[in-house]
Amino acid sequence: MSVVELSSIKKNLAISRSIIYDFLSSLYLYPYNLDDYGKFVKSKIPVVKDAVKGLGSIYDFSELVDVIAYAERVNDYDALTEIEVDLTKVDYGVPPYEGYIHRGYFDVGVEAMVNSIYSEFGMGVNKGFRDLRGDHIVVELSFMSYLAYKSYEDFKDYGRYLDAEVSFLTNHLAVWVPIFVTRALNLKLKTEYVKGILRFTKSFIQKDKEVLHDLRDLP
Repeated sequence: MSVVELSSIKKNLAISRSIIYDFLSSLYLYPYNLDDYGKFVKSKIPVVKDAVKGLGSIYDFSELVDVIAYAERVNDYDALTEIEVDLTKVDYGVPPYEGYIHRGYFDVGVEAMVNSIYSEFGMGVNKGFRDLRGDHIVVELSFMSYLAYKSYEDFKDYGRYLDAEVSFLTNHLAVWVPIFVTRALNLKLKTEYVKGILRFTKSFIQKDKEVLHDLRDLP
């Protein structure tokens, strides 16, 4: 395989993975109304479907495909309310914060640590995150999306961003998210939508950890 072909594969993987992580992050944002849901979720579905096609031979997207199909049917407040109820159960039953999962309380030390990593790579935690703490699952998934995109956009520094992805996924998301998902799935959730998001988040992170290590072994 030529250097040009290998570079093209790396860039295509990076942009597609960035799209999936961004969508996952958006799925955990509480949708206050149908406009919110349209902006954060439904508007992203076409590009996510393209990413799924591009990555389908590597990852198992069956859960995400079902989540997308469910999302496309959310056209009224009755359907949205069911999602809101389940997301609220998760937020209060198993708060999706790295520090909370590790400590059982909101650990400012963990938040400070991840915020310093975001700052090192130029990602600000801004109003787009609704003032969520830096160790919230929305923000951490967004950081993975950001790093993947930067490795695509600034390809001369591909190795630096790939190493950052491996480190952040291995030391943060891959450690606490499986625990969070297991606990959240023990709650009395009603919708297959939220349960599907949880299951896919865990499986995607675990597979992506393998993929990133394989990418780092490439020349």
